[in-house]
Amino acid sequence: MPELPEVETIRRGLEKELKDAVIARFEVRDPRLLSSAIAKKWQRRLTGKTLKSFQRFGKYLEIVLSGGDRLIVHLRMTGQLLVQSTTKPPMVWRMRVQFTDHRTLFFVDQRRFGEIWLLGPKETGPAKQPLGPDALDVSLKIFQTQVRLKKGPIQAVLLDQSVLAGIGNIYAQEALFKAGIRPSRKIPRLTLQEITALHKALNVTLHAAIQARGSSSRNYRDIYGEEGSAQTAHAVYRKTGCPCTRCKTPLRGTRVGGRGTVYCPTCQS
Repeated sequence: MPELPEVETIRRGLEKELKDAVIARFEVRDPRLLSSAIAKKWQRRLTGKTLKSFQRFGKYLEIVLSGGDRLIVHLRMTGQLLVQSTTKPPMVWRMRVQFTDHRTLFFVDQRRFGEIWLLGPKETGPAKQPLGPDALDVSLKIFQTQVRLKKGPIQAVLLDQSVLAGIGNIYAQEALFKAGIRPSRKIPRLTLQEITALHKALNVTLHAAIQARGSSSRNYRDIYGEEGSAQTAHAVYRKTGCPCTRCKTPLRGTRVGGRGTVYCPTCQS
């Protein structure tokens, strides 16, 4: 968490609230995020810049500034971006961007795994490995090609950001349930029909989660500090032992590629 639907919800919220906002001050209080020397350089570089557009690729959020510089944010496990007034700031924040209209964008991150970069117009992105196509936009043909690049269990392949960018444990489990595919199935054993069904299930799952403003089963909040509601529609995620919504068989928990997962032993084969 957050995964693609949560980051997309945040992107849309920022675009609605902060497009054309002008930065008055940039401040970092957590040296693990940025050292004081680098933070001071960023303060000089960012002051007076206008937020022009908001992009997302996979789980990365990109804020494009006037002049072409880009702020890249990866929220990791517990990161939150909150737009609030300075009179009621969050109790714990790592970074804040204050604007000339007196609003403030806070970066809150309980476990402090999140990262932020300031890149010039021609600098390459911060991803530690090449990212696959964005999972929200990938065509069926490219999806078929990408998943066939690997030989392991299908859930582990879906979580591999070099195959598809943006998928995490929640939506991999939910899409596999919709497609009727067991998470441990190896890629060579999947038929073309099953891969096609998975592509459709993934698309439906992601769009539904975005419509519900993301899943707040743990730390995720939107820019207003409000929870999403996609978790109310989860069929398998964190539901070991619960009856399957289709056949009422108790759901089973297992591990695939080192990650916990839940599936229906009857509906998923």
